[in-house]
Amino acid sequence: MALHGHVDWLSHRQMIGWARDDAAPDTAVSLVVSVDGRVVGRCLADRPRDDLVRAGIGHGRHGFDFAFPAGALPALARCTVAVRQEGDGAMLPGSPRALDPITAFDEDLQERLAQALAEPVDDVERDRRLAFLLNQVQRLRSGHAERRNVLSCQSRPRALVIDAVMPGLGRDAGSNAILSHMRSLQRLGYAVTFVPTDLWADGAALEAEGITCCLHPWYASVEEVLRRNAGAFALVYLHRVDTAGRYSQLARDTQRSARLIYSVADLHHLRIARQADVEDRADLAAYAEHLRFLELTAACAADAVITHSIVEAALLRRHIPGERVHVVPWAVSTRPTTVPFAERQGLAFIGGYGHRPNVDAAHLLIEAVMPEVATLSPAKPCLLVGSRMPESLRTLAASRPHIEAVGHVVDLESIFDRVRLTVAPLAYGAGVKGKVLDSLAAGVPCVCTPAAAEGIVLPKLIAELVADTPVGLARSIAALHGDEPLNRACAKAGLAFVAEQCREARVDAQMRAVVGLPTLTDPALEVP
Repeated sequence: MALHGHVDWLSHRQMIGWARDDAAPDTAVSLVVSVDGRVVGRCLADRPRDDLVRAGIGHGRHGFDFAFPAGALPALARCTVAVRQEGDGAMLPGSPRALDPITAFDEDLQERLAQALAEPVDDVERDRRLAFLLNQVQRLRSGHAERRNVLSCQSRPRALVIDAVMPGLGRDAGSNAILSHMRSLQRLGYAVTFVPTDLWADGAALEAEGITCCLHPWYASVEEVLRRNAGAFALVYLHRVDTAGRYSQLARDTQRSARLIYSVADLHHLRIARQADVEDRADLAAYAEHLRFLELTAACAADAVITHSIVEAALLRRHIPGERVHVVPWAVSTRPTTVPFAERQGLAFIGGYGHRPNVDAAHLLIEAVMPEVATLSPAKPCLLVGSRMPESLRTLAASRPHIEAVGHVVDLESIFDRVRLTVAPLAYGAGVKGKVLDSLAAGVPCVCTPAAAEGIVLPKLIAELVADTPVGLARSIAALHGDEPLNRACAKAGLAFVAEQCREARVDAQMRAVVGLPTLTDPALEVP
């Protein structure tokens, strides 16, 4: 036989092989490709092939790579592909080859499907195709959701947790709190499902902890999660007033046997009302009243209300039955700095600057507190730490000596290893301040205003350093920075406070009461 060669690769997209005519070894062979006897194209076997050279087959330029034109191959039927030499019709060795229909959703099928859908069609055909695709999408989404539900439940009661955003560890106090509470629910025996109002978020971190996430493309909205899982949840946990306001009623309608939990995070109306007082703004005062109505309405609609602050718990108990209000901390691990006192200098203010109270506090620190500190002791470096710092604040910091605008840091440990103390000079706010707890957990004392210290019972030594004026804050800063025994005593008290008040066992004890389980009798785990 004069024609030699082989079909090395055949798919629905292409065919690769080689061909050489012994009668004309230096001439490229012209090949004709047919499918089920119908010619679909031609190609030349003239491509270089190193393997042919190594095998001693002529000059090696005998390869071919044929791409099938669109529509040349049936996707859902078996077909036969043949390759012949043009002219004498000699069949290439290894041909004809049978090609089975596509049964896997591989690249070939995806490309052919895309090609089919790209063909110009009239309105009726377009609507028919769209209806078909939407139906298939719905079937896939429903099957995925049902499978996830079966895998996540495994005879355990199911808890649905809803928040506006995907929580991130260390990002903010709200994220740390909801993460801690979801972990507590898991320890209490619940299969936890989380859904954010932004379903395009990345849920990989939560999934790694065994928390099922309802996200795009499997769900289009929180409402769809509730409706498609009607009656599936024993508990629905709504975090923050916006979430509670939007989904409380639908949760009641679709999860009729579920216990409805509202976690306030902090009472927004309280923070806004205080800001209105500080700034003397009637518009904010009116908005605070609006928020007050929304928050108290959400609290009245819930079976249990969670707050982190003993002050806010007392306020809520004036409006709803006291037994429905629960003070639940979030777990904070102690990680004391190992850098000696003498090797650390200065202080830091930590906060997210997308939060207005933190911006105001930073201005107060730079413009009023630090000048007072300078009159009491030698200059000290002051670090401004946190994300979303406005350029105006950076400019102000750059104009003052010893003020460094650090901005966002991945790990606060690097800050706690540099400074002798932190300061939280908030003029107003609400809830428990994560920045205070994080500092105490690092063995770094925190100088607070009454607004920053509110909601928790600080150790006596640290409580005595709370001040409400720039002069008072400056005196506390100077004392902690210059007096090593005092600093060490406050650090020890802060670590003991966090280890006792913010441990997982305490969180679990309070969450038991929230979800309606029998409470523990250990008095050490009780929270006011």
